[in-house]
Amino acid sequence: MGPPRRRLPYLVATNPQHYGRLAQLNTVEALSAGLYLLGHEAEAHQLTEGFRGGAQFLAVNGARLAAYRAGQDADGVRAAERRLFGGEP
Repeated sequence: MGPPRRRLPYLVATNPQHYGRLAQLNTVEALSAGLYLLGHEAEAHQLTEGFRGGAQFLAVNGARLAAYRAGQDADGVRAAERRLFGGEP
């Protein structure tokens, strides 16, 4: 059966290579999102400092990250994705 599959909820990239693309985050963006979702906002902001597009990432995705964090479980996060994006992209 293998290990459970996990992914970050859908977010918009702000890095120069994939700016504006859905779910095409670079490593810094992905780590920052994970920290934010786990309640480590200061660390998430600190991580993005000095990276091109990094300062914009949390601002552009702020409402999405807040909605995802409010979802208490995987079903809540998926429901937030549907509300924000109108279904699976």
